[in-house]
Amino acid sequence: MVVPGGISIVTMADHPTRSVCTLAALTSLILVITGVPGVRMGDLPFLVFLLAPYLLLGLLAWRDRERRRLSAVLFVAVLVLSLAGTILLGLDSYRFHTVPEHRLVQRMTVIVVPMLQSAAAIVIGLMLQANRSRRG
Repeated sequence: MVVPGGISIVTMADHPTRSVCTLAALTSLILVITGVPGVRMGDLPFLVFLLAPYLLLGLLAWRDRERRRLSAVLFVAVLVLSLAGTILLGLDSYRFHTVPEHRLVQRMTVIVVPMLQSAAAIVIGLMLQANRSRRG
């Protein structure tokens, strides 16, 4: 289906998913960067690790943009993962800025959350690939 401007409705289905990924990635970056005294070039691999689940989910949304049902399921999955990750990073950032004792311990949330999100994104990608190969 094509709207009068020449844009296909089907290809527009992945835009909300990619928008959620972009917004969650930026929010995660802001929450993590505000908790460090300064960002150096050595921090770049960690920042890429922080963004990896959102990049993977955005790529999956782009790849399956023509399949409405999968796009809707992927949108819900991205929304849940993004909200959960942002809430956990936000709580950790709040505690870092308000509780002095929290600054003395290693902040594992900034490592565990992207790791779990990446694992979930890989599982979602594998499930989408299995669905794609099953249907042909």
